[in-house]
Amino acid sequence: MSSYWNVVRADVQRCVSGKQTPLRRAAIIGVHMGLQAVLVYRFGRLLSASRKRVAVWPLLPVGWLLYGLAAFGVRRAYGIHISLSADIGAGFWVGHFGGVEIMNCRLGQRCSVGQQTRVGHAEQAHGPQVGDGAWIGAHARITGPVRLGNGVTIAPGAYVTRNVPDRALVVGAPGRVVLTGYDNSRILPHP
Repeated sequence: MSSYWNVVRADVQRCVSGKQTPLRRAAIIGVHMGLQAVLVYRFGRLLSASRKRVAVWPLLPVGWLLYGLAAFGVRRAYGIHISLSADIGAGFWVGHFGGVEIMNCRLGQRCSVGQQTRVGHAEQAHGPQVGDGAWIGAHARITGPVRLGNGVTIAPGAYVTRNVPDRALVVGAPGRVVLTGYDNSRILPHP
């Protein structure tokens, strides 16, 4: 359970710049739509993991009802669909709302995505494996059983269907590596 709170804390921290106070964190949760979607996803993953614990079984029906309502609301109001089939590391950041679909994939820690981004596909059981510190720009698509290294940067509008090495900059449709050794630390939101 403590690891759950550490992951949630890392997600919130990605959205808060400056001094970290409880009031500031609560205010960010109230206004940051991407963070709200990530927290709903985290709650659903907590419920999935709790199915093995007999002591919490009486609470699960209410939990799943709350999750279902919240996930439906996030999808309809914000256009963000983060499926429970996605395995997402701590510090996930959704920069903008609208058209975001994350499913059947694995994203490492401190990954960031923009609006109209699709990672994985409903018909592909084994989707992309993305390393830590990836930045995925708006309107990008990553499909198939591809592996993207740590610190990759996927330019807006890129369509990735092949493996990408660590710290590479990918542009175009189809996506191609145009620069290796690229440092995306300046464009990643907050530490």
